[in-house]
Amino acid sequence: MWIMVVYVLIVAVSELIVVAIGLVLDRIFPLASLPVSLTLFFAVLWFGWVLAVWWTDPKRARAKNNRTKILKSRP
Repeated sequence: MWIMVVYVLIVAVSELIVVAIGLVLDRIFPLASLPVSLTLFFAVLWFGWVLAVWWTDPKRARAKNNRTKILKSRP
């Protein structure tokens, strides 16, 4: 569940930035606005997921717990 919260937050913030870029680009070079915005939109979805998985990586948490148990079990 935590990974979805992180993903939604990453995507929401990133999409705000993409919209701002699209609006600025629309005033400067309208023809490029749509392709750039769509490309950035889908890139944010992909990159947001990769980043959310990396930030909430369960393997690291398990490895940390295992190291702690091993260290505690030593005399």
